Amino acid sequence: MKTLSRTSALVGAALALSMLAGCGQGSSGGAAVDDSPEGAAFQYRQGVMRAIAWKTGQLRGMAQGEIPVDEAVFRKSAADLAVLAKMTTEGFIPNSAVAGSAALPEIWTNWNDFVQKSADFENAAQALADGAQSGGVQAAGNLVQAVGQSCGGCHRPYRRRAE
Repeated sequence: MKTLSRTSALVGAALALSMLAGCGQGSSGGAAVDDSPEGAAFQYRQGVMRAIAWKTGQLRGMAQGEIPVDEAVFRKSAADLAVLAKMTTEGFIPNSAVAGSAALPEIWTNWNDFVQKSADFENAAQALADGAQSGGVQAAGNLVQAVGQSCGGCHRPYRRRAE
């Protein structure tokens, strides 16, 4: 039940962030996003990706000694990241590479590879969460890099680079 509550809270946060994305906050060029299912999927994934970036930034900062280590925050951020990682592909419905999206068409033409790369991210995030739970930053700090590599493994082939 606790996981369901955490998931619900994360979904709520992601949706709130996605509303900001729809208001021009973070969408490429401030393009308006319509309220179609494709536009909603874009807004959803923008929110999820922003939440992932926030959590990953906290984890990386603590692991690299750039911000003070707070073991409770590290464990929570790692657990939250593992939940968020499972939410990424559902925002990539067909034809949702709408104006302002950095998603490349190759996502849908190479769907199986995209899903595999997403699974790699999920696995890396879960390994980090498990390590953080059992041993904190000391035991799991090195797993933050694996999460970053899995992010790049998907972003390089499937995300349009900023101009």
